[in-house]
Amino acid sequence: MTKLMPQLIDRLEALPDAEQDALPREFLSVLEGEVYVLTPEQKEEVRKALEDGEPNASPQEVEAFFARFRG
Repeated sequence: MTKLMPQLIDRLEALPDAEQDALPREFLSVLEGEVYVLTPEQKEEVRKALEDGEPNASPQEVEAFFARFRG
């Protein structure tokens, strides 16, 4: 394992449980060749969500968000 991987794991472990599951799941999908390109509208939605000051999404909201990209 490279020196960067333990840093990544440490940062993942510091995240809320829902994000600890969601981010690696998405990383695995990229490794499996499932790459998603956001539309300009989706990028704008993400930008607004990051800037609105609201708390992190619930596990259900995270799953619903990523389910939209799975088809």
